[in-house]
This record gives sequence, structure tokens and C-alpha cells, in this order.
Amino acid sequence: MIIILKDLPKISLNKWYAGMHWTKRKKIKDTYTLLVRSQFKEVLPASESYDTEYHFTFKLRPLDASNCVAMVKMIEDIIFESDGYKTIRSILITSYKGESDMVEIKINKK
Repeated sequence: MIIILKDLPKISLNKWYAGMHWTKRKKIKDTYTLLVRSQFKEVLPASESYDTEYHFTFKLRPLDASNCVAMVKMIEDIIFESDGYKTIRSILITSYKGESDMVEIKINKK
């Protein structure tokens, strides 16, 4: 399965760790929920196991792959019923400069 999500706010893990107030983090999470749900309606069941790939592109100043983790976590919490180790077996993250701000998510059911 391939999911393409466009125009999500770029959130660096560095910014997240820098002491961002919880109300600001909640607002970002609520924005992500609204945007992701508007582009992908399913919730993938916890009864399955998945290997996942997140391929980010950014028009301006791409984040390094490890700084995309905050965005991956928010997306994962929205599209999967559970993010336990039995459900999400692996995560691969790439980050590139591209023509648009987007993430292509490849999900392989195991």
C-alpha cells in the first residue's frame, strides 16, 4: 500500500525537544490529525504486522532523516490502530529536496 500525504507542516525533532510547550505540541498534533484524515480515511488494524517506509520531500531546507521522527510518530498514531512492536515491525525514513512538501508512505503487510 502506498499513501501520499501533502502539505503537512514541517516539524523537526530538534524543535520538538527544545522545550516546546505542550499546548503548542497539541495544536500541531490536531493539525496533523485533520490533514492526514482528510487525505487518508482508513485506520490500519492492530491485528496485522507492518514494515513501513516514510519518504519525505521538502521544497526548502530538507530536514535530515532523523529529524523527521516527530512527523513519523504523529502520522503513525493517526493511521495505525496501534503502534506496538507486534504491529509496527520496522520504520525506514528518507528525506530529500523535492518539488513539493510531501511524504510517501509505503506499508507492507507481513
